[in-house]
Amino acid sequence: MAASGAPAADVPVHPTEETAMVSGGGESRDWPATTRYSLSGAPGELGLVQDFLNTIEEGSAAPPDLLATLPAAQEWADEVRALWSSLDEACWGRDLPPLTESDRRRLLAIRRRLFRGLFPTTTEDGGPTDVQAHAGVRLTLSRGEVSAEPTGRGWAQFESALLLICYRARLAGHLRRLKTCKSHECDVVFYDRSPNNSAVWHDVRLCGNRANVRAHRARHPGRAAVT
Repeated sequence: MAASGAPAADVPVHPTEETAMVSGGGESRDWPATTRYSLSGAPGELGLVQDFLNTIEEGSAAPPDLLATLPAAQEWADEVRALWSSLDEACWGRDLPPLTESDRRRLLAIRRRLFRGLFPTTTEDGGPTDVQAHAGVRLTLSRGEVSAEPTGRGWAQFESALLLICYRARLAGHLRRLKTCKSHECDVVFYDRSPNNSAVWHDVRLCGNRANVRAHRARHPGRAAVT
């Protein structure tokens, strides 16, 4: 799947302000789900979006789904809330309550929507997949500046915050570098730091080599398997 997508409607926002908010000073943190794959996080708060997506149970290395149980989801939430608060001057994540089972199921649904919205797939009939997120953002105009903040309460606000972070990342030029691994067996989300934004594997030695072996076998079906 290739990185793409962003909120359909453009809202005029001061680019300098938004770039600063997305980048978090250009810092990259050790987000708990992402580091399981030996990856560095995306810059600033975009690392939170990447980490949330990387809570999945990936097909090959198969670390557990961090949202599969309420205790595991709460442990993940506690870790990322602390990291997020260190980057977020507005402290959007500061007042997130302890997760309930209903919240955990909500997070699973949000994760599915984010994957489909950021990395478009197709439906069975070949048409585009259209995803509408169940979240909102409050815009305020003051002294010629537009500010934005997520709406909702608790973990409902979390989805709004994720989408707003994605929108800011789009303005800053970072969102196009957030990608899923090209391997059909792997949906790990990585941040492409290559100069020409050309990386396709989250781990070239793992997923890239597998793809090369399969391609070699397809070209030379009568030869011995390459190891």
